Amino acid sequence: MPFFFTSNALYPSNSFPPVLRALSTINPLSHLVSGIRYFAIGSDFSAIGIHYNYTHGEILGSYLALLAFAGIMFFIARWRFTKVTVT
Repeated sequence: MPFFFTSNALYPSNSFPPVLRALSTINPLSHLVSGIRYFAIGSDFSAIGIHYNYTHGEILGSYLALLAFAGIMFFIARWRFTKVTVT
């Protein structure tokens, strides 16, 4: 649940307090939501009175952040599974 509330899924991250804004930048859900908005709606749109404008660089950065997160989680899972013994 904390991942959802610190992401930009409900509110724009520039309206967050500084601490939540910092958490939002490292939150993988924020990067996922940005990518979904970009590919589903487009790079320039308005919703509930807020204007969004995504550049290709921002979307590429979000994609790379998600790729890094997936890679880190993969290696953590692999490390944990090598420690398991099946009896």
